[in-house]
Amino acid sequence: MVSNRKIKAVLLSFGMAVTTLSQGCMLNMNEYKYQSTGTSSTETATASDKSSGSESDSGSSSEDTTSETFPSSLHMDPPEVDTEAPVFISYPRTISLQKGKEFIPGDYVGYIDDTDREVDFKVTGEVDNNTVGEYPIQMTITDDAGNSKTIDVTVKVYTKKPTPTKNPSASTTKSSSSTTKKKYNFSDYKAKYETEGSFIGIDVSKYQGNIDFQKVKDAGCHFVILRAAIYNLGKFGIDSKFEENYKKAKEAGLLVGVYYYSVDNTTELMKEHCAELAKALKGKQIDFPVAYDFEKWKGFQKLKMNSSDLNNMFYLFCSEMESYGYEAMIYANPYFLRNWFRPGGHKIWLADWKVKPSYAGTIHFWQFNAKGRIPGIQGDVDLNIYYPNGRVIEAKKEEKSDG
Repeated sequence: MVSNRKIKAVLLSFGMAVTTLSQGCMLNMNEYKYQSTGTSSTETATASDKSSGSESDSGSSSEDTTSETFPSSLHMDPPEVDTEAPVFISYPRTISLQKGKEFIPGDYVGYIDDTDREVDFKVTGEVDNNTVGEYPIQMTITDDAGNSKTIDVTVKVYTKKPTPTKNPSASTTKSSSSTTKKKYNFSDYKAKYETEGSFIGIDVSKYQGNIDFQKVKDAGCHFVILRAAIYNLGKFGIDSKFEENYKKAKEAGLLVGVYYYSVDNTTELMKEHCAELAKALKGKQIDFPVAYDFEKWKGFQKLKMNSSDLNNMFYLFCSEMESYGYEAMIYANPYFLRNWFRPGGHKIWLADWKVKPSYAGTIHFWQFNAKGRIPGIQGDVDLNIYYPNGRVIEAKKEEKSDG
């Protein structure tokens, strides 16, 4: 068992470990251009310098903010010459369509381009939505430079929802899984993953319902990351359980972090929503960087952003939260970190539900399971490991999923 005093000491060292980028520094990575637009490494303001309120209004305690610095703001520009085709970032190989239902191909896919905010989307082939059968089609995306990508998709029109095909091996696997559900228990994972330099915790939102945080703490949980706010479907709101969850988690003695689920696609929206988020955090002690959670991959094209815009929204989130006195980090899975997101020195909360992380790089949080069970919460909960000093992961072959 690791004492809370040791956790607090390590937390302090984590908060003071910083990454700064010199003003005007250009980083050439995967043909994208990054430029620091914030303060220089010798002029980076502290959290208390940037906070619009008193010291008690900042995101951390006084001992954490007096010497803490953050990475400078970054900006990404698209490539000067467009040579890369757009990419399908979300798509099915097979689409099941109920007979009589309108078929809208764009609702089933997500795609992105490195330069253009809008690309041409074309479907080749016909689908008779009033006749049961299988219909092969092709979906093609083409950018303004003429670069294109095509995928093959089969549309299955049905009258009744298809039932999964049962076979002995699948049945055996399911039976085996049902008899070993204890592998999802918090206590088992705590024994498996927690070390002298890492601590186990959870993340929750309103969907976990009423939580007994004292039972959560008594089970050996060290921290909780709360969903503080969400912007989706054109609406912004504070998580309906955030205030209650924060109060009870702190009363139980847990370290508390927060995340913002965002589909912001303009600077105006991002600034407005960061101000609302900062207002919700005012007066609260947040023990970790505020996490940015973007997951709108299916239908991404509807946001009318290119990959540079995607990163610049994250960078703007970081700079805005820093102006209110909070460090920021990104929540993402290995695929999007390898291919689309460029954290630019900001800390990473990795979502990778495997036995071992498959992302090569440095992480500070690892969400390794979405089906955890812990006393104090009815139903599933995400399980996480926190590495105060960071964990460097070497490139390795991906492992089989661990639940």
